[in-house]
This record gives sequence, structure tokens and C-alpha cells, in this order.
Amino acid sequence: MLLKDYFPNIGKKYEKTFFSDICFESSKVKKDNVFFAIKGTNIDGNNFILDAINKGSKIIVTEKKITKFPNGVLIIHSKNVRKLLAEVSFKIYNKKPSNLIAITGTNGKSSVADFYYQILKFNKRKVASIGTLGVKSNNKYINLSNTTIDPIQLGKILNYLKNQKVEDVILEASSHGLSQNRLDGLKFNSGIFTNLSQDHLDYHKNLKDYLIAKLYLFEKLLSIRGNVITDEKIPEFRNIKKIALKRNLKIYSISNPKNHFKILSHYFLGEKQMLIIKYKNLIKNIKLNLIGKIQLKNIMMAIIAAQKSNLSLNKILAVIPKIRSVEGRLEKIGNIKNKSKVILDYAHTPDALKISLLSLREQFPNKKIVLLFGCGGNRDQNKRSKMGKIASLYADQIYLTDDNPRLENPNKIRKDIKKGINSKKISEISDRAKAISEAVKNLTTGNILLVAGKGHEKIQEIGNRKIYFSDKKIILNAIKLKNLNLSNNLKLNLIKESSGDKKLNTNLTLGQARINSKEVKKNDIFFAIRGRKNDGNKFVEEALKKKASIVVVNKVKKKLDYKKQIKVIDSLKFLTETSTIFRENIDAKIIAITGSCGKTTLKELLGKTLKKISKTTISPKSYNNKYGVPLSLFNLSKNDNYGVLEVGMDKKGEIDYLSKIIKPDISVITNINYAHAKNFKNIKDIALAKSEIISNTKTNGFVILNADDNFFRLHQKIATKNNINTISFGIKNHKSDVKLINIIKINDNFKINIKAKDFNKSFVISNNFQNNIYNILATLAVMSINIDITKLDKKVFFNFTTPQGRGDLSRIKINKKNINLIDESYNSNPLSLKSAILNYDKVKCKKFRKYLLLGDMLELGTHSKKLHQSIIPIVNKTKIDKIFLKGNYISQIFKKIVKSKRGKVFRTNSQMIKFIKNDLNNNDYLMVKASNATGFNKIINDLKGIK
Repeated sequence: MLLKDYFPNIGKKYEKTFFSDICFESSKVKKDNVFFAIKGTNIDGNNFILDAINKGSKIIVTEKKITKFPNGVLIIHSKNVRKLLAEVSFKIYNKKPSNLIAITGTNGKSSVADFYYQILKFNKRKVASIGTLGVKSNNKYINLSNTTIDPIQLGKILNYLKNQKVEDVILEASSHGLSQNRLDGLKFNSGIFTNLSQDHLDYHKNLKDYLIAKLYLFEKLLSIRGNVITDEKIPEFRNIKKIALKRNLKIYSISNPKNHFKILSHYFLGEKQMLIIKYKNLIKNIKLNLIGKIQLKNIMMAIIAAQKSNLSLNKILAVIPKIRSVEGRLEKIGNIKNKSKVILDYAHTPDALKISLLSLREQFPNKKIVLLFGCGGNRDQNKRSKMGKIASLYADQIYLTDDNPRLENPNKIRKDIKKGINSKKISEISDRAKAISEAVKNLTTGNILLVAGKGHEKIQEIGNRKIYFSDKKIILNAIKLKNLNLSNNLKLNLIKESSGDKKLNTNLTLGQARINSKEVKKNDIFFAIRGRKNDGNKFVEEALKKKASIVVVNKVKKKLDYKKQIKVIDSLKFLTETSTIFRENIDAKIIAITGSCGKTTLKELLGKTLKKISKTTISPKSYNNKYGVPLSLFNLSKNDNYGVLEVGMDKKGEIDYLSKIIKPDISVITNINYAHAKNFKNIKDIALAKSEIISNTKTNGFVILNADDNFFRLHQKIATKNNINTISFGIKNHKSDVKLINIIKINDNFKINIKAKDFNKSFVISNNFQNNIYNILATLAVMSINIDITKLDKKVFFNFTTPQGRGDLSRIKINKKNINLIDESYNSNPLSLKSAILNYDKVKCKKFRKYLLLGDMLELGTHSKKLHQSIIPIVNKTKIDKIFLKGNYISQIFKKIVKSKRGKVFRTNSQMIKFIKNDLNNNDYLMVKASNATGFNKIINDLKGIK
């Protein structure tokens, strides 16, 4: 090689001077090498010039003015030796991939680079990434000493990749590498800027100097009309935009709506993230198998970089579910049987540690966050107390240990960190391996342990020694030991952990939880609850005879198998607490439904619809109180996608108590009316009591509200105040998110056209009853959060069977006559009664007669008389033939019913039964409606043959 071809402005005398190679380490110099004498932070290459000459170098590049040197040695003076080294290196190794991308920023570089690498690799493109994690290409992996390696090594690697026909390369550009000009001589097609926060201030003078180093990539190293990928929400965007405009660079921000790229929906599903993405007119459902919402930003940057590498968005989105976490970057390690998790992260700066902890808080709310970390020696000391303060603020428990102490006293490093930490939270264990093992050992159900600082690293620097050390390997060994003492059944682990019962066999099979011994089946767990009327402890023997696996008791019965008895102080409290913890440690989205009427029917419709497309558990019957709710939660499956529960109340505070147990992801309030009104001053108080469910919905969760309800605005304001998203549904309110457009009769069925979000969808249903329409709209509102409802079958609601006693139609045979019975006997309040009457009026009976039997609406208090009378104008306008009444309150309206419709007032149940059996004709219709406590439901169930 001749100097003239590689060194600019070389004198004519030396143009044809030969050199064999270039080098900046005197120990590696060979004959005729050009030696670049670099003045470093710790070592000055100028001190080794004579060594280089003695080894055969005849050309020296230095910034010093050297006058005395041996004959035949050429001294080339340069103001910036590093820059010249890079430029010459990339001229020598001039074969380079055609698409070079550089990424800089404090945090996220490795993640963005690796996600880009994965996207292209999954699309069968030859690609490579170069950075902290080494060199990764389709068939090669090389460990590297620095994030941005020296230009000679980089030039050789790029040359090799080009020979391997790799054209797409993404590399991490560190602030050290940029300020030391290691990338000068390369031209990048795209540059990515992630963010900026405190780091490397032991090297850079201050944050301003640190930023200047980062911006060098965009000021000097991007090609003309190159691409800048960043986030316009970061403070540094102004600086970047100014450079882009000056240099005519194209700028792409992940948060700019002009990209035509929109995330319609995002929610966490355990360790995953579920997205609905819209790009122009394309809608995609995407599963992201990554922990931390921050990864969404990293993925978006990688997606834009992949697009600018001429890969179609369709192909990019198709492989997103395949992407896995980057080694040591919010990486979940192993699997612990009690659903606790260990997350390994490289976070070693204040901002990175804060982001990691907040990401875990957001994705795993209500979980105990345990942090294990330390700080490196001989690095920015100012950040230590800051990291301690962040740890104290965002972690519940802290294991303080050593990181890479290097040449510093590790006790001093920990002391510096402790200045910012609440001492009550700290367990200090200097030996990092012991600290990790202890932290994993002590994890209880659902705890999250973040092991921060070293991430992917495989060495620990202690003094002058560099020893093999892998956080990941130690974590995996600790998990293996922990799992030896745990069951594969999460509920069994929970019971053992919560009760402290060490004799419990972890190999037991557990069925359903029961509180009624009559319902116990083999392997069930029986909770012996002491109630007002019955004491479950009296039925323990019966439960064990039925082969229950475990019985939870207040008092151990000596005559029975003590190994199967778990003694607790309060069985109901124990059931509630274990159910609450279990709920928090399954991935199912929990939907809780309340309202004055329609709860059970909506629960059944929503649950059965979800069951058609996903794993769903529905709470049985009306399990909506302090017994039924925890029992329903405990009986959810750990593999469920959804759990649908009903929440009832008699008075203020009950919904607050129950919804704190449930912690719903999605809450639904069907409507507000005078149900249980005797315990409230007015209907607004009822609305406020129902709104308690909103306050206990998970932050950033959803509440589904009826836009036609009088208290819609009130509930919407409460949701906004609590950072809960609102989705509305309605028939009358045309501003609803999910609304009815029209109903078209088709033969004996109906077609309903519905608008949800930006889409129209039609469904075929069997009746046009108003409460049925409302329930369908509410169901679609819930499903629209996580499911593409445009793909639902048009007959998905068609065969829905109304729950018993809530308007179900049955044909019963009495005295050789067939009676069409519409059973509304389970409950009654003004709204549900009005709805039932209007629905009944729509029923076509042809030549047969239509009868209505009404009982009292109970628990209405001082409002009772007025509310019973409110039914009069409604029934008088119907085509119902005769109306029959039984009850102290309802009978008072008899004389105000038009004469032609008056049937009878029954004084006794036997009169009522006699009427049904004897006075109705074959094929007549009868609807029965009353509050449950009137006894109507039992009578009707007997007639229907239901036990």
C-alpha cells in the first residue's frame, strides 16, 4: 500500500512510500506498519513510539512535534490522530455493506439494534448487529471489548460481512466512540437517537458535553438525505431537528401521526403485551413477547429502521410476535412455580434503573418489587446516591450488593449508594452470588425480582482481577433449588404459603373450591365457613367422606385425617386473601359487572361469547357477594384468558369491598335504578355506590358505561379522575363509542347494524328486546378493547339462552295443557320490570291470550308506593290481555289498571298456583315478574320442574 492512496495531503516526496498495515498498539506492530500514537485517558501512545520503531515501523502518526527521530522514519503530524486512524482504516477496509445504520443514546441502543437484527433475520435477510452484545450475524458471533470498537477491528468486521453478502448492518455508537472519532470515514444511511440521561460523566465534563458527543453522529456521519429516527417527545428532539433541517436529512419520529402508524389498543397480558395496530387502512393484532412498555418504543424504532431498509410493513409486523428479549435487557430468567419472576437488566444509570422499575410497576401492578443492585467502581460517583434514592422510591425491598468494584473499596461504593436509601428496605450482602441466591430463595408468590446492573456480562471486575461471573447462571441455579420445594399447582403453593402449614403435600390434586359440603366432589377443597345460620366446621367430616383433598377449618378435628386439615383463624378471610393473591398471579383479564339490573344476563352473554373464541370462566349463578366473589376468583383457571364476574350490593361500601378483591381490568355498569333503594337516600346515592367499582379498576383499565343512563356523565367524570378509560354504549346516544344504527326484521329474526370505533358490523339476533340490544352493545364494548370485533361471526349472539328466571321462555305442560311461560321471577325493580313488560308486549301470540302476573318489588323503602304506581301507565298501554297481582305493594295499583285488563288480586300462593294450573288455556302466554324474596321464583321453578 502507498501513502498517497490513504493519507490526504501527503507530500509528493512521500506519496509512493510503502506501508504494510496500520496499528495503534506498539506490542502488535510489524515491519513497515504505520504506527498511530494515540494519547489516551490512561495511556499515551507517544511514549511507545520508539518501541514501534524498534519493531519495524517507519511511519509514525502523532499530534506531538517530534524533532529527533532515527533516520528513515517518517513523522506525520495530525491534530486528531484518532480521526485520521478511522479514516485510513475504512479506506483500507473499503468493502462495506451498503446499508449502514448507527444507533446512539443513553439507554435502549442494544435493544433497538437487536430487534432490528431479529426483524430482518426472521424475514430471511442477511443482517448483522455490532455493539455491546458483540457481533451477531447469520452464521457468526464475536465477543467485543467495547460498545464501539476501534476502527481497524470494525473495518475488518465490515469487510468480512460484505464478503458474506451481508448488506444490512446496525451498530451501536457510544458517546466514547463518537467523541474519539472511531466511526469517522463511514457514512450511515440511517441514524437513530433513543434518549439522553446521566451516564459516563466520569469521562464527559457534563451532560452538555455528553449530548454534543451523541449529536456528532447526525452532524458529521449521516449520508446526504439520510434518515434520522427518534422520538419527538424527548427534550433533545429540538437539537436533532435543527441538525436534520440544516443537513437536509429526513426525520422520522415514532410518535408522529404523519407516519400513518397508530396503536389503537395496548394492554398487558402477564409477561406479554397485546397490540392492535392501524397502518393506513390495515388493522393488525400483534402479540409482543417482551416485558416493559418501554420496549414498545424500542420496537417502533426498529420497525422504522427496517422499513427504511426496504422491508415491507406487512413482513415486519408478521414477525413481531417471534421477537424475544435481548440478553440482559428486561429479560425474564427461568420459571418459578409460585409465579414469582426474576428479571435481568443491564440498568446501570439512574434513568435506566428508574425506567426498569417503573416498567415493572406498570406491567405487574400490586406486585411486590424486589431490587438487587450495586454500582461500578472507578466510574461516575455522583450517580450512586441518585440510584439509591430511585431504588428506595420504586422498590419495596432492596438487596444491596457489589457490581464491578474494580479498584475501589466495595464498602465505600455501597456506603455511597446507601445515602439515598430508606434503611428499612435494605439487605446488604457484598457477595453478589450469595445475594442473588438469597433474593431468589425468599421470593413469595407473585414477587418480582429485578437483578440490575450487569445484564449480559460474563465477568466481574474485582481489583485487578477479571473473574468469570454470570448473573443469569446464578439465577437459574437458584431457581432450580427453589422449585424443588414448590408444587406445580399455584393454588396449592398459595395455600401452603399463606397458612404456613409445612405438612401440606405439594403433590396433591386440587379440584374446585367449595363452601357447601353437599357440592363437594373428589379432590375439591372445602372451606368451612362459620356463618350466621350455619357453621361449615360441622360439615368437615362430610366433605372428607366425599374425598376432598383439603379442608380449611377453624378447629382441627382429631378423629379426622389431620394431614388434610389446614387450621386458620377465619376461613372466609383466608379464602378471600388467597383468592386475591391468586387473581393477581394469573394472566386472565378480569371483567366485573355491576348495575341495577341485567348483571347476570350480561355476565352470561359476555362470558359465553368470549368462550367461543378464548378460554373463559364465568362466575356461577349469582355469586356476587362476599362469599361468591372470592369463591369465583379462586375457581378461575390459571390458563384462562378472561374471567367474568358479577358484583352485587345491598348498601354503600359493598361494591368497594368486593371490587378491591377483584381488582378488575374492565368494569361494566349496566344502568342505575331503584334497586335496594331502602338503604339509600336517593337514586344519586345508588349511582355513587355503584361507582365504587370504577375506583378499584386497575389504573389505565377500562370502564364500560351505558351512555343512555342518567348517570353516565357522573360515572365518566369519576373514571377520568381515576385514570380509567371509558368506552360507552347506547341506543339513544349517538355519540356512544358502540352504538345501534338500526334494526331490520328478517322473517322471524332481526338484523342489527352496529357502529363500533371506526367500523360497522351487522349481527343476526332472535329478538329485538331492548335489554337484549343493550347487553349485546355492552358485550361488544368490552370485547372491542382486546379483540377485533369485525371478525366475529354475524350469528355469534343468535343462540344465546337467557338465564333461568331472567326472561327465559319455556313451554310447560300442566293438566294436559301447554303453557308458554316467560319467567322473570328471579328479581324485580322499576327498570327491569318496565323493560320486561315492554319486551313481553312485543311477543306475538297470534290467537292465544297473553297474561301478566306481578309480585312486589321489594327493598324500595320510602320510594315503594311511588315506584309501584309508575308501572300503571306502562301496563295500560300494552296489548296484554289480563294482569294479575299478588303482594301488599303491587296490589294497590289494581284499581288504576284499565278495567278491561284487570284480572285478580291473589291473597295466597295457593290461589296463584290454582290460577296457573286451571284458568290458563292451551298455548296461552304467561309472564311472571317479582322480587326473589316474594317466593315467586320457587313456585315457578317447581312448575318448571327445576330443583
